Amino acid sequence: MERRRNAGLAPADRPGTSRASAASRVRPLVERDLPDIVPLYERIFTGRGRRASGSAQEHLQQILCRSPWRDDALPSLVCEDGAGRIVGCLGVMPRRMQIGGRSVRAAISHSFMVEPGSRASLAALALARAFLAGGQDLSIAEGGSPSRRILESLGGSTSLLYSLRWTRPLRPLRYVLSYLRRRGLPAAVSAALAPVCAAADLVAPRIVGASVRVPRSRLTGQSLTAADLLACLSGIAADRALRPRYDGEFLAWFLDLLAARKGRGRFEKVAVRGAPGDIVGWYLFYLNPGGISEVVQIGAVPGFMGEVIDHLFEHAFRGGTEAVSGQMDPAAFQALAARGCVFHHDGVSWFLVHSRDPEVLAAIHRGDAFLTRFEGEWCIGF
Repeated sequence: MERRRNAGLAPADRPGTSRASAASRVRPLVERDLPDIVPLYERIFTGRGRRASGSAQEHLQQILCRSPWRDDALPSLVCEDGAGRIVGCLGVMPRRMQIGGRSVRAAISHSFMVEPGSRASLAALALARAFLAGGQDLSIAEGGSPSRRILESLGGSTSLLYSLRWTRPLRPLRYVLSYLRRRGLPAAVSAALAPVCAAADLVAPRIVGASVRVPRSRLTGQSLTAADLLACLSGIAADRALRPRYDGEFLAWFLDLLAARKGRGRFEKVAVRGAPGDIVGWYLFYLNPGGISEVVQIGAVPGFMGEVIDHLFEHAFRGGTEAVSGQMDPAAFQALAARGCVFHHDGVSWFLVHSRDPEVLAAIHRGDAFLTRFEGEWCIGF
């Protein structure tokens, strides 16, 4: 079963009940369920390069049971079969947001897994119904095309803006070669072409021009602390209608969680400072030498977004990356487009939302929301 396929996509029902199957029962997850959930996780994701058992248990314990914002009113969920055996799990991470001066309770679904078998779809439906029946004002999920069709048929919606990605090749020929390699180019052919592509990348800026040249930044970068990030988010994101409301405890915990994900590269937190030394922007990303560096979040004070992006690209280039990629932020579109970024959908994951609050939905669909990978499963799961 695809991990993200069904999260948050079934009609609302009362928690703990399921019209899908009288023999299944959905209840809040408790920490003593972890010894049963970890083997379920490993069975679902066997052969997909996932972590070893000890690391899996530690990570699941953190995201399912140890979040500073864990809320008994918005619990993660498990589904039991008629014999009381756990056959499914759906993680729920509460988030605090605000719109128009009022608080918004959001819930992000993650780590959705169901035991394969003839009743898998029934357990998935039971979990999804219980999730949407929670007390949150906004439900956020990531899922593929089947999930998108189901959600839209039930009155939910897909944010096309926040589903888009941007990519900026920094070493274009090597980026193309790695793309072909991921799609089956024989290793021998790839090895033969590698030095040719490396040489071509050296001369491409002289031949093609500014469109492939890595920009030079006049700004300086320093390590970003949780306190710096909190100040940036509190100030810079304030111009969005819908925005998150973080605190220092949660940010410190979440940044540690992101840094522990070694498989994506080295987690970099950068505060970008202008000439007087004031912070004018920031970015968080996984530096991946020889591959694609994925951006978690980027922000800037008005008028500085382009220069903050320049600093990111130069930093990533010096770190040996082939390309930089991230989730679309409508406020950054113009600056990204002017710097040769390509906008696309990855063909896999859509940004899915469900809310009974029309003001919240309107803000998301017009792009007036500060929603980054912080507010999605991409950062929470493995």
